[in-house]
Order: sequence, then structure tokens, then C-alpha cells
Amino acid sequence: MNFGLDERERAWRDEVRAFVDSVSGADVAGFRREMAELDVERHAPTFYRMLCARGWVGLGWPEPDGRPVPETERFVFHEEIDTAGLPMYGVEINEAIGWMLVRHGSDALKREHLPRIRRGDTWYAGGYSEPDAGSDLLALKTRAVRDGETFRVSGSKLWTSSAHLADFVFAIVRTDPDATRQRGLSILLIDTTLSGVEIAAVPVMGGWRVNQCFFDDVVVPAANVVGVLDQGWAVLAEALDVERAMSFGGREGRFWLTRLLHRYEGRAGELGDARLEDLGALVMDLEVERLLGLRLAAIGERGAIASAEASMTKVFGSELAQRQAQWMADLLAPESLFEGARGELADDQLAADIEEMLRVTTVYTVIGGTSEVQRNTIAQRGLGLPRG
Repeated sequence: MNFGLDERERAWRDEVRAFVDSVSGADVAGFRREMAELDVERHAPTFYRMLCARGWVGLGWPEPDGRPVPETERFVFHEEIDTAGLPMYGVEINEAIGWMLVRHGSDALKREHLPRIRRGDTWYAGGYSEPDAGSDLLALKTRAVRDGETFRVSGSKLWTSSAHLADFVFAIVRTDPDATRQRGLSILLIDTTLSGVEIAAVPVMGGWRVNQCFFDDVVVPAANVVGVLDQGWAVLAEALDVERAMSFGGREGRFWLTRLLHRYEGRAGELGDARLEDLGALVMDLEVERLLGLRLAAIGERGAIASAEASMTKVFGSELAQRQAQWMADLLAPESLFEGARGELADDQLAADIEEMLRVTTVYTVIGGTSEVQRNTIAQRGLGLPRG
């Protein structure tokens, strides 16, 4: 297999790199302030709209809904943006939900929502987990009762990232009370301005908020069902595969490691042989994570949906991110362990960022499905093993 880029892909990479180079330090400081003010993780609407202005949101979607490009070019785009340390999480969430609408939404939902996503004037959140249904999503209790041309939704969702900014929640609900487990579930787009919707902050150790979304007899149009009624689990399983195919720390890890190498330029002897060996191992592991992501792009290029492969990438990337964060924090201690040093005015910005990285990566092996869930998926869907 040739892992190199062809001429078209190199030209595309150069175009994206030129954009990255045009983003100034003042721009990045502005993105940081925006994220702090909004209390969110790696989501800066100003940056999102910069991408929208270039037509770079909705890459890979078919016309007229988006800009069709090969999966390898989409991979190159995300790699260049992420490894520059620019805030892509908000883009990825909107695009993931947009992709589900492309594949499963009605024509009316596509016409209403896809242009909004590409303009950057509407935000979306995924409403999956619940207080008693985290890793076991099929234990969800949020119900939607049919009432003519509407559903009445009651229940709650927990750990919902960016819900306090979202205009719509892409929620999985039970629409058939007599069905069990994956049967009788549906996906609903719930407008957060509707009566009966309440969104409460849940602070997390990463330094921002996630949310609990409460739905108290919320009246949602039946036309907002995404996919086939009572068959929403198939849509959600696909959405989770898309989420797990994201880079869980690997691309950002290359950014952090590059900053560290710049610090020790010409001073490698200060690290000692053992740490230099650790550094070499990290570099190799980060390249493995990159190649796993490239394999997902190749699978997508063939028109297939990666499931076991996405879980492999998620497990490897998330656990690598935690190892790297701990190693770098240990190296830069005590500065990286002083929480009061965070922020733009920190005496040592790299150490402050590593301290934040250490807290943030703690949840990487939980969000999007725990590592235990991922290993079960790999065993069943990849290796064909029976359920234990």
C-alpha cells in the first residue's frame, strides 16, 4: 500500500497549509478567549466561520448538500488543521450530525439543516448518554410518545457537549414502549428553544462544561425523525462509528510533541537516554495512530463504513493520548502540575497547556464509548467472536 500523497492531494495539502500559516498568533489568542467565554472544548465559532467562508465545512458530502472530495483529501484537511492546534471539535460535531442527515434525513430536513451547517450559523449537539445509560446506551429511558403529527418527549440526556450553545439536539429516544433494547428507538432533532427544554451545566475536570438536557413533555414535529421510525439504533450505531473515527488526541499529540521538541532544540542531552527512548516510542506510536486514521479514510474511499476499525483507532489513540500527556507532564513538572499557571498569562504557556491536556485526556477512554466497549466491538465485529 502506498501511504504517500498523489499530486492532487499534495496540492490540497499545500492549500490547507497556506491557510493555517495565515492564522496569526492574535487569531489563536482570540480563539482561546472565545472558548473560555463560551465554556466549551475546542469550539470557536469565529474559526468555524473562517472555514465556512472557504467552503471547507461539509467536505465529502455529495452535491448539492456539500463539497464532494475523496476521503483521503478529507483526512489530509483534518490532519493539517488538528496538528496545527486549531479548534476543530465544534466543526467535527456539526459535520458528523450533518453526515447523518445526508445519509438518513428526509429531503425537508436536508434542505433546512445542511445549509445552516455549511454557513456556520446553527449549532448541534449529540444527545445519547443518560444518567442511567452511559456505556449501556440501550438502557436509555427518554421517551417520545406519538401525538398526531408530533411527539411528546420526556426524559434527560447527560454529558452533552456544547448543548448550551446548540440550536438542536440530535437525540435518541424510545418511540415504542413495548420494544426492548435496540428495537423501538428513533432519532429526533429537538429544537432547544421549545417549551419544556432545560439545559443545565455540568462542570468537568477538563476546565469547561458539558450539560444535562431535560425534556419535560416537549412537543417535537414528527417530521424531525431522522431515518426510519423505530429503527434509530442503526442510525446511531453509524453515528458512533463516525465519532470513533475522529482522532482522539493523536493529531493534537503531534502538535504538543512538536512544541516540546522546539523547546529542547539543541538541548537533547538534558533529557537523558531513557527519556530519549521514551520520546522515540511516542513518535512511533503517533505515526501508528496516523496510519490507523489513514486506513479509515481508505475504507471510506471504498464506500464502506468502518466499525471494528474505528474502534481500534479510538482505543489506540485515546490510550496513547493519556500516556503522552502523563509523560510530558512528568517531564515539565512541577510547572505542568501547577493549576494556577493556566491561561494566556501563564509564565510557561507550554507547561500550562500540558497541564490542561493531562486533565482533558482523562476522559478520552470514556467518551464515545469506553475502551471496554470498543474492545467488545472489535471482538464481535472485527474478529467474529460471540458475545460473552
